[in-house]
Amino acid sequence: MFCEMSLTSRLSHPLLFAGDTVTIGEISYKLKTPQNPERVPLKYLSDSLPQTVAQHLRWIMQKDLLGQDVFLIGPPGPLRRSIAMQYLELTKREVEYVALSRDTTETDLKQRREIRSGTAFYIDQCAVRAATQGRVLVLEGLEKAERNVLPVLNNLLENREMQLEDGRFLMSADRYDKLLQEHTKEELDSWKIVRVSEDFRVIALGIPVPKYKGNPLDPPLRSRFQARDIYYLPFKDQLELLYTAGPNVAAERVSQLLSLATTLCSQESSSLGLPDFPVDNLVAALHVLNTFPMLSSQQLVQRLYPYKSILGKDGHTAVETVLSRFELLDGRRQAAPSNVVSVSTSNEREGHADVTVQTADKEITFQVPAGSKELRPPNSSLTFINTPSHSQLLAEMMQSHMVKDLCLIGAKGCGKSVIAREFAEMLGYSIEPVMLYQVNKEVISFFCLNLVLWVTFKL
Repeated sequence: MFCEMSLTSRLSHPLLFAGDTVTIGEISYKLKTPQNPERVPLKYLSDSLPQTVAQHLRWIMQKDLLGQDVFLIGPPGPLRRSIAMQYLELTKREVEYVALSRDTTETDLKQRREIRSGTAFYIDQCAVRAATQGRVLVLEGLEKAERNVLPVLNNLLENREMQLEDGRFLMSADRYDKLLQEHTKEELDSWKIVRVSEDFRVIALGIPVPKYKGNPLDPPLRSRFQARDIYYLPFKDQLELLYTAGPNVAAERVSQLLSLATTLCSQESSSLGLPDFPVDNLVAALHVLNTFPMLSSQQLVQRLYPYKSILGKDGHTAVETVLSRFELLDGRRQAAPSNVVSVSTSNEREGHADVTVQTADKEITFQVPAGSKELRPPNSSLTFINTPSHSQLLAEMMQSHMVKDLCLIGAKGCGKSVIAREFAEMLGYSIEPVMLYQVNKEVISFFCLNLVLWVTFKL
């Protein structure tokens, strides 16, 4: 089914007036003026949406109009969250977002108890605020939550009812309105009955368990949602996005990179024990390749998919076989950046710096985000001894910082912290160290799906 999306508004303004209508295909949604516009997501919608995304948005809108909660399930990556936020931005809905983990407790969802001057107070949390104020509750990472946490939401999801720790009782809008016909508002308030807004909805995001590790959903909780499989965008739609992201990159090269990513996400690659390729990060990688067209495809793939660091010998062979099949083994003739020539404050964009990098006998200047402290020119530190490998590594970090976050991998004591500190001081960032323990392959795979640069650093 072909879905057309149209937005009718009296003014081309970020905050639409009540009475505007969003139409996707034959489904129309009448917008309401948000009471807290700062809670409405922004900058998720693009000028042209892929047809697959439009179909997902149409499905969510259909369930929303029916008053049903939805569960978007799919492989790791930002696509599910992006679709949820696009829908909320499109319909001007306020959001309450919570990222679930095994440390999430019942109080994180319902109410938190605080002691002030010897008196106990209960502070409403995301689920209660969303229910009472008519917001959309986005629960991300259902597979990470402990089994005894989410069942507290069962009655809220099914009947729109919940007993709170402070004595209040959340009641569905229909039952509350019926009681209001027989009793006054003051009586209901004295009974501590609170009306759940008819606009309250829940959008849950999760990954399938199994194939991926996590806690399977309880059948009672699973039955509360209308589920939809959100897989990677089709090859054609993804190819159009990549062409837009890298207009200076040859079309054949873009097609080869996407074919590699699709192959590494196939069932056959998964049966060989290969982790999924971060397809969603190809757009960011194409931005780097668009600025540095001389960068080799193999080097770019290694930044997105550090197979030499997370896989064994058999995995290396399998990945390099796929690279060879798509003619991406061009690492020997790669033109890696050699050093950072200069770093200066940008006059065009606030909070950015102009960085000049020496690459293949050329000096290329580009903009990267910068910190609030004073920038420091390269090779000006009295405590950092620069080497050719350090210079190349810093230049590669600058390249990837242009579009995404980054991660350094290396053996213990090889100088990762020193390089990170030098990188931060050059761009005026403050450093906040956080020690992590028991980092395993699953954690590395998560970073691989959410970051763009991996640099293996060896002395």
